[in-house]
Amino acid sequence: MNCQLCQKESDKYREGKLSDDLRTKVESHLQQCNECAESYRIQSIAESIIYQEKAISPDINLTARIMARIENLEDTGYKISKPFIRVLQPALIVASMAAAIFIGVLIGNIYKPAGTVISRPVELSLIDDATIESVDILSNE
Repeated sequence: MNCQLCQKESDKYREGKLSDDLRTKVESHLQQCNECAESYRIQSIAESIIYQEKAISPDINLTARIMARIENLEDTGYKISKPFIRVLQPALIVASMAAAIFIGVLIGNIYKPAGTVISRPVELSLIDDATIESVDILSNE
């Protein structure tokens, strides 16, 4: 038996769906070939992990325990948040953002680098681009 046939039949071998003759051939190949034996071992481990994950069932009483704990916190006087904090917090966030933007604009206007004015010769501003000969006309000469 070659490795390709063994890999192909390994799923049926794990499920016990092979004929006796083919099963003995796969078993003998797995004993002789380390690569196929390792591949079979990894596939078996992965399959067992998948079955274990499927077997896990959720706790039925989880919701009841969580709700009881929340009610217990409310009974002990624990307040989730005070009303003035719920109103004050967004107002403070908006005010701090506005202050940050205002300060950023002020700082941006303070800095003006010296020598940024570039003087251009008057001749460049008087050039009429429409009267300049095209490159095609010059290339024909």
